[in-house]
Amino acid sequence: MSSLENLKSRLNYQGGNQGQRMKEDKLRALKKALLYSYQAETARLADGREFRCLINPDNLKPDYDNKILSIPYRDICLNKPKVGKTTEGEEETGIKPGDVFEWVEDNSFWIVYLRYPEETAYFRADIRKCESEVDINGKKYKIYIRGPVETTIQWNQKKGDEWNDINYSLIIYVTKNEETLAFFHRFQKVEIDGNMWEVKTVDPYHGDGVIEINLGEWYNNTIEKDMQAKPQPEPEIDKDSIYIEGPKEVRVFDMDCIYTIKNAGGGTWSVDSRKATISAQDPQTASLNIVSGKSGTFTLTYTRDGEPDITLPITIKSF
Repeated sequence: MSSLENLKSRLNYQGGNQGQRMKEDKLRALKKALLYSYQAETARLADGREFRCLINPDNLKPDYDNKILSIPYRDICLNKPKVGKTTEGEEETGIKPGDVFEWVEDNSFWIVYLRYPEETAYFRADIRKCESEVDINGKKYKIYIRGPVETTIQWNQKKGDEWNDINYSLIIYVTKNEETLAFFHRFQKVEIDGNMWEVKTVDPYHGDGVIEINLGEWYNNTIEKDMQAKPQPEPEIDKDSIYIEGPKEVRVFDMDCIYTIKNAGGGTWSVDSRKATISAQDPQTASLNIVSGKSGTFTLTYTRDGEPDITLPITIKSF
């Protein structure tokens, strides 16, 4: 091999042209820092995989804790068996804006909300600490929350009666996806840390992959909460009437859920949602597959010519 070919091979090993070599050098420097840096930490992603990362301080205030995350686009997963040489075991980390991960050593959760697009050697983004969570359709979302900043209260007086107006406010960041975009809208009520709040404004363009939501204080209805907490007895079915027999609650991606019409026949089955499909049916039974990965509801209907429809509301629960 000539000296020129040897030099070309070395350059290609380092990344090729000058711009690519600079990227590869930055990535190698990061991976070394993941071993020896004081800021080297472990990130546990939403799917349970763990990767080494850098978490550098940025801005710490009473209202928020902002840091900078640096993590390779491809790296070794720490909690998977080793595969061959180091480079052979690398896989896509897949982290992106809007994701929430756990900082293992600190036992805390962080939301990724601002990516540095000019950094192409590895993934770099601002992250903010999540200190609360919100329940959306039975699914828990970790959220950044900024508490009330109000320092005064408005009092009213009329005919000897005195009262004050509720005026606390919150700001939260939550992951932006189809479910959160559909859930958060003006006047929506949401419970956070045992207190009720009302959505005032929704900004889906704030940051990358997150929604900024402004909330206003709302009234806590303890009687309503107690009623919701108590299981309501199922109404007894008249065994002599026409009804659909089958589970009223199913799980996401359940297969072959069997439903049977009682005291009738000669009809057809249908569902009113794309969350479920009928895989097989005859005049007496229907087999349903749940094709949605999200919780929700739909209705199973049994139709006969010239007769009222028989319906069964079905609830889809997440794991």
